[in-house]
Amino acid sequence: MKTIITSLACALALTSSVAFASDPTEDKKAKPLQIGVFTTKEAKIQMAVRKGVGQKAVIILRDAKNNVIHEEVMGKKTEKFDGRFDVSNLNDGEYTLEVTSGNEKIRKQVSIKSEKQQVAQLRSVQLN
Repeated sequence: MKTIITSLACALALTSSVAFASDPTEDKKAKPLQIGVFTTKEAKIQMAVRKGVGQKAVIILRDAKNNVIHEEVMGKKTEKFDGRFDVSNLNDGEYTLEVTSGNEKIRKQVSIKSEKQQVAQLRSVQLN
């Protein structure tokens, strides 16, 4: 009988300590701002943003003159953003992708260049 009570007491103690150690609200709020950015073959920018809850995040694409080209807002309750930006219609030049959440700010430089394709001369050969 004593071993059953001791086992139950130990199990209860372990369950209580695990429940207090993993508070999901604390983990979500403590997450730092994280972004992942890469380009695709279709002249698009693929972006993933991760943040904790409690603060909104703003994603801005700016041109070299600091004009806002595009803006997205993540709400306070949103933790994830996965988006694709089509930049194929933008002029060649330097751009800045900026993500701000609270007092955290991450900037990535984006350079857009068009490749000029050489026009191949076509020659035809005929036999008569």
